[in-house]
Amino acid sequence: MNEAAVPPKPDELEVSIFGPGRGECVVVHLGGNEWCVIDSCLGREVREPVAISYLKRLGNTDHSNIRLVVATHWHDDHIAGLASIIALSPKAEFCCSSAIRSDEFLTLVATAPETISGHSGVDELAAILSHLQARGDEVVPIFGIKDRTILNLPVTGRFFPVTLTALSPSDLTFLLALKQIASIIPKEDEPQRRIIKPTPNHASLVLSLEAGGRRALLGADLEHTGSRGEGWTAVLNAHHAPPAKIFKVPHHGSSGADYPDVWTKMLESDPIAVVTPFALGRVKLPKTSDLERLSARTRSLYCTAQGSGKSLRRDPAVEREQKLKLSNLRVLEGQPGQVRIRWSTSDPTALPEIKLFNGAYKVPNSTPPH
Repeated sequence: MNEAAVPPKPDELEVSIFGPGRGECVVVHLGGNEWCVIDSCLGREVREPVAISYLKRLGNTDHSNIRLVVATHWHDDHIAGLASIIALSPKAEFCCSSAIRSDEFLTLVATAPETISGHSGVDELAAILSHLQARGDEVVPIFGIKDRTILNLPVTGRFFPVTLTALSPSDLTFLLALKQIASIIPKEDEPQRRIIKPTPNHASLVLSLEAGGRRALLGADLEHTGSRGEGWTAVLNAHHAPPAKIFKVPHHGSSGADYPDVWTKMLESDPIAVVTPFALGRVKLPKTSDLERLSARTRSLYCTAQGSGKSLRRDPAVEREQKLKLSNLRVLEGQPGQVRIRWSTSDPTALPEIKLFNGAYKVPNSTPPH
């Protein structure tokens, strides 16, 4: 059987990170063929969300086993196709940043059809809310804010317990996000043709995953401002859980989202870190300097696809081996790259198993990690 179509074992935690496609996506196996989908992206040549394509490939067709769908924020590159996942997942709960609950954001949603040309993350969220309303008045989103548990699956009747906790936005960044949203609501007699993504990204949900004693930190697009009570500084000051082994690098590896203390205080030594590229116009991430900075912090840095940064120089023997592996890869047409991490929860001595698909690769170290 094609390795990319082999499902995880019931007792395995899986964290699969996809990108770039038209955005990025994280798919988490919660045990016993139950799943969580975090953000969404579309394939380059297909309109189906990559999470749905992946679960179909593993033999899932009705999607009733998707327990939770999360939108970490409303930017286009993280939410494309998310409404169709909700439509196909009748039992899934939906979680989004608490900033989306605000009157400011609801006003933005209401004005989007008349003021924004083309499809955007705002009307994607409007479609999600419409699908939830169609299920009944009692179905409402889970609104994530710092220290709120958004998924708690105890071990009873399961292969392993799972807890997913929001680490952001903090109270201060929530207020800052509201100001940002208010500033981009179209003014009367001043029609707005597109929404400029506010920066820094104050509303993004950072998630802490604990599953059967295995831990992951999913950084979404949260940025580091250096100010107390904001961004990664607020996350670090309020977080007291044991360090995580798996790290979804925030904001496509950009320096603006990098806080060195996260690596030393929230992550295990030499963590498995995954970055997804991004390119829009002149903005291309990660830069070569970003890959060099990140690869100096861990010997296990992976990228879901070749980004704008140039590949780091490696030993010729390693280069030959990499080319041989790439020549043997079966690339699925139109699908983003995938870094798949599977980890047994029943064997305390088990190590994470990492598989790479569709052009995903391990970034060579530029300097020894410290």
